[in-house]
Amino acid sequence: MDFVAYPQWNPYIREISGEAKVGSKIKVFMKPEWEKGVTLHPKIIRLEPKKEFTWKGNFFLPGILDGEHSFLLEEISGHRVRFIQKEKFSGIAIPFISVSWSIEKGTVRSFGDMNNALKKKAEKVR
Repeated sequence: MDFVAYPQWNPYIREISGEAKVGSKIKVFMKPEWEKGVTLHPKIIRLEPKKEFTWKGNFFLPGILDGEHSFLLEEISGHRVRFIQKEKFSGIAIPFISVSWSIEKGTVRSFGDMNNALKKKAEKVR
């Protein structure tokens, strides 16, 4: 994982630091263009080079509002891959959070911007 290069191409995840191994806590600074940033300290729960990178973090305390974020690569053909990004929220606060809550809207928009930037970067390499 080339965490150091993230700020060069990623408009949302501005910094990731820590050891890229299962069980490690990492520091992730995310800042969309339109609002102030947030620093999370998730734990890497799955890591398979060139296939999957998944972390799980929480807001406040574990079990209140947790987020599991996955970055997945699926090979389509010799020089083509599909990039899939998923976020699963859980915890006791979920029933009280409206679907229109800004965390969901902001997450979709921000990671969409990241996906587009990653696509451009990957297409330059070809």
